[in-house]
Amino acid sequence: PISWLTMDYDGHQLFVHPETKRVCMEIDGDPIGELDLEDGQLVLYGEDNEANGATALTPNPTAEAHLTPSLLADYGKTGLVCLKGTAAGGWLRDGLLEEARREVEVLLAAGFLTSERHQQPTNVRTDKVVYLQLSSDDSQTQNGMSSVSCPPACQEVLGLIEGFASALDRQFSMRLRRPQRCMAACYDGGGAFYKAHRDNDRDSSTGLWKNSRSLTAVFYINDVNWPASEGGALRCHLGGASSNDVLDVLPAGGQLVIFDSRRLLHEVLPTSERRLALTIWFVEADEDEASRVDTDTNV
Repeated sequence: PISWLTMDYDGHQLFVHPETKRVCMEIDGDPIGELDLEDGQLVLYGEDNEANGATALTPNPTAEAHLTPSLLADYGKTGLVCLKGTAAGGWLRDGLLEEARREVEVLLAAGFLTSERHQQPTNVRTDKVVYLQLSSDDSQTQNGMSSVSCPPACQEVLGLIEGFASALDRQFSMRLRRPQRCMAACYDGGGAFYKAHRDNDRDSSTGLWKNSRSLTAVFYINDVNWPASEGGALRCHLGGASSNDVLDVLPAGGQLVIFDSRRLLHEVLPTSERRLALTIWFVEADEDEASRVDTDTNV
């Protein structure tokens, strides 16, 4: 018989498989995370909240007009594309960046952004987050995670981002759906960071994807001038963990980064200044759902 290891976490006894390192609430139960025995790091799987209630994408001609053939080619090659929204002729209307920033600052001042919401230890990430409900439903709690209604300027930005996702979906047949929520995050300076990770990865014990995230979009709502000396760059490991092929994207206001959730290893480098961002994870429809989406689209 296998001798499971035990550990205490936040007042709960967890069981760790000695070979696969999967972590369960009970012996042979469903895995809730993984443990790195070398550094003792526990990484809990997030609930697949984005997939619940996901809906068909809505195209946005304004956004799609800025996704040029060269940018589409970049995504096809690297699984990554960056778009600046504040330059002359950019895809953001005047004032939208500042309006979205003020909305998130209000939520931050009201105490809605907390580190408890993402359920990750501080040796992995030190940001504060709040989940924003994209539907017209009232604020609610889902799987123990509180959500608040997404404010209007943030909704407008996310509608444009959805247009980019729709264009990529059409070009690369990704079967994307819009999630029911997004996330606002704040790194409060003082060296706040997020270790290298993928937004979706395979479960080492089952080989299955841990969630339904397929395409990640991160939009920065900071000042448009972000000096490199302040840190806080999104470091994209284009060749994986063992490669020196990296791209650092500064979190300047109006910068949008879209990437393959399953492919791109990325991290947030320590930042000396407050760093704000909106993140949305577009999910992949299952086979049955995808066929329904195709049917609906052709009506």
